Amino acid sequence: MSPARWIRASYCVRGCEIATGVILAWAGLAKIGDLGSFAAQIHNFRILPVALENLAAMTLPWIEIVVALTLLLGMRSRDGARTALVLLVVFTLAVVAAVTRGLDIECGCFGTADASHVGWSKIAENVGLIAIAVIAALGPVAATERPSGVARLETGDVRS
Repeated sequence: MSPARWIRASYCVRGCEIATGVILAWAGLAKIGDLGSFAAQIHNFRILPVALENLAAMTLPWIEIVVALTLLLGMRSRDGARTALVLLVVFTLAVVAAVTRGLDIECGCFGTADASHVGWSKIAENVGLIAIAVIAALGPVAATERPSGVARLETGDVRS
């Protein structure tokens, strides 16, 4: 099986859905425990207007949890994976903005449970998470797709 088909196999896609769901659930639950600290971490990025920081701190963890549930339960998982992908891209852009501005701040990814700072290693970690979310968002190759090339000859499916 080619690598492209392997990453689109249903078991690989389901594994990516579960991995993304677990990470988002962990992140959301960790933030809910201390919304005040999470709001302060959002403030440190200096991206949002001050008036929206508390709203973001109160809603973002719940969005992460709902998206995580769609992925973990397999309910509208494509939509959940696409939403997770958007969230991860936005988070990564926020970290990139902080790094390029030279800010030495905690990322806030997992609330106060994780005191990791923004930096190139956090960007690399997020890019890896984005890759996993992309696989989940693309979904599995449909079983009804016609095989290509040699596989058609081997299966006797030689229609054009």
